[in-house]
Amino acid sequence: MRRRRPWDIFDELFEDVDRMIERMFRTFRETEPGEFKEPLIYGFSMEIGPDGIPRIQHFGNVRPGKPGLIEEGVREPYTSVMVDEDKNVLRITADMPGIEKDKISVNATEDTVIIRGENSRKYYKECKLDALIDPDSAKATYRNGVLEITFKLKEKRPKGKEIKIE
Repeated sequence: MRRRRPWDIFDELFEDVDRMIERMFRTFRETEPGEFKEPLIYGFSMEIGPDGIPRIQHFGNVRPGKPGLIEEGVREPYTSVMVDEDKNVLRITADMPGIEKDKISVNATEDTVIIRGENSRKYYKECKLDALIDPDSAKATYRNGVLEITFKLKEKRPKGKEIKIE
């Protein structure tokens, strides 16, 4: 068995990115001109998480390989979800230009955050979280089209109680 070199992960990652870009262009080529009245938005972001593992996330109102809009008139904003275990917080950043602060709503449970915004543009994003949060600890700011929400992480509970055997 061949030993993995440190740059092998990057080769694999860029092969995935090349496949995603090809699917995106194929989707756009298959779309009829004039089929959509609004702009088609598709993008992906690549971040290295605190665990050192690269994460690729999609955003926009279309998806490669799926013709048509996800939902008519709604855009999925670019969103970054990062856990900072040193500060014991989870931070969500969402790009939502062209919308007023009072037209944005955020709902949270322990493992999901839903962001909505609506005026001349409509935004919707449901973030499934890898860590449990305290929804009551939320603090949110909106400046220059960027929404930032910070939550405290919930303490990890033990997985049950040890039982003595007699």
